[in-house]
Amino acid sequence: MKNLFYRLIIFLDTAAENDTNYNIAWFMANNFYRIADMRISELANECFVSPATISRFCRALGYENFAHLKQECYTFHSNDKKFNNLINISLETMKDNPELATKEYANQVIEHISLLPSMLDWKEIDATLQLIHNSQSVAFFGTQFSQSAALHFQTDLLMLEKFTMAYMDSSRQLECAKELTEDSVTVIITVNGYFTSSGHKILQYIKKSKCKVILMTCNSELDIKIPVDHRILLGQSQNRKTGKHTLLTVVELMSLRYYCLYYPSIQELKGHIL
Repeated sequence: MKNLFYRLIIFLDTAAENDTNYNIAWFMANNFYRIADMRISELANECFVSPATISRFCRALGYENFAHLKQECYTFHSNDKKFNNLINISLETMKDNPELATKEYANQVIEHISLLPSMLDWKEIDATLQLIHNSQSVAFFGTQFSQSAALHFQTDLLMLEKFTMAYMDSSRQLECAKELTEDSVTVIITVNGYFTSSGHKILQYIKKSKCKVILMTCNSELDIKIPVDHRILLGQSQNRKTGKHTLLTVVELMSLRYYCLYYPSIQELKGHIL
């Protein structure tokens, strides 16, 4: 369900205000509680668009149709414990003793990050970085925080004179996947494996391209239904609620490793400029 809010925010943060999808996203974000009980014609009238436009927007959000989106909205509203799954801290502890909640969560993060030295396979990471360095077409795929981490990695690589693609919008990711070739490199980041369902169309195009595939996940048993050339394990499956912290740590380590292996010296840069 969080994926819906995430994609609505992307539309609102990136689309022009006169864009049709922006107007639909704005209405849904400001009237979310109404969506579960609305007919598609009602939503279309509120947004001054056709029902067909609403249907296309729902597909852009990753849903089969408006009925599919409505069902998820209904499920969200019927759940009175929406935020219980954010972190492994009880609501009672956070309500009564936020200092203790802070300590408990910090200890969880520290514990799981401390496992990385024994878990990270640097042969796999170095092979991944070599592929990234050598390919002219490198694309990151993921959702929510995973793609935010990809954007962070993309920025680091660009500072090191390596251009890659990491689109936040799922429709842009799909278009990117359609353009992949056998010479491309894709990095799929999915901490808990949710991308296998939300990105199944993208995965089909990745498979069709026969490009090199790197998978970064906390789930060692994850099967994304396409061949994987290199797998980077970010932690243990039971640590999924703190996986975003180990992911960010690994990304920053990979950026530093790339710098050590491939960033040209000042003299090489001067020669390139001349």
